[in-house]
Amino acid sequence: MRQQRGFTLIEALVAMTIVAVALIACLKAAGNLNIQQDDMIKRQYAQWSAKNTANFIRVSGVFPSAQAAQHLCPQGNFRFVCRVDITNTPNPNFRRVEIQVRDAFEGEKGNQLARLVIFLSSAP
Repeated sequence: MRQQRGFTLIEALVAMTIVAVALIACLKAAGNLNIQQDDMIKRQYAQWSAKNTANFIRVSGVFPSAQAAQHLCPQGNFRFVCRVDITNTPNPNFRRVEIQVRDAFEGEKGNQLARLVIFLSSAP
């Protein structure tokens, strides 16, 4: 009697199941990378909005008083809200400026996407 060569149906099904599980894991990992990349791009744009706000305050030529303000600061296709907190420092010739950027649709309850702190001098 001659032996048959090849795989049984059970062996073929087990092999296909293993390959299917591996492919699903790869697709999930690729999807997570895409989500992380989108988040990273959004945070980069938020950082640019914070830097633009800081540069606007720097070049305005006015030594700001202590205050808190909030304004829209869109960047690219994203709508952000920039909150600017200007506080006094122990040295009256300096102000501390903190800029927080959040998604405009999420508002105050949303995650902070970017934060920038600068110090302004009264002397040019």
